[in-house]
Amino acid sequence: MAMSMSKYCVNERYTIKEVLEQFESYNNRVAIVTNDSNKVIGVVSQGDILRALSAGTGLFVPVKQIIQSSFLHLYEKDLPKAYPIFKKKKISLLPVVDHNNELIDLITLEDIYDYLESKMAGKTDAAME
Repeated sequence: MAMSMSKYCVNERYTIKEVLEQFESYNNRVAIVTNDSNKVIGVVSQGDILRALSAGTGLFVPVKQIIQSSFLHLYEKDLPKAYPIFKKKKISLLPVVDHNNELIDLITLEDIYDYLESKMAGKTDAAME
């Protein structure tokens, strides 16, 4: 897995503490949770962790016990299709999986910003002609 993707992913065996450390290292708020076969089994956010901790879950519990196993995803990196999902659901990360749920790519909020900026630049260029 490429470094750019690995900073957004955690293995299902990671403890809550390890996920928080990864969030801190990469300044993330959400992670894609994968199993050893690189299949996406869910996502976990800072909010999920805060809710679990306030309900009495310990820091050393495996993250797979608190993940959201139903998660938004796409089957291809399609930014025009992803943008309305990001806007409506107020998310910051969207996994791109194949039909076996294996992670093949991801879409970040930065990708969405780049997509919007390029659309705006295109409109600006067209208006200037």
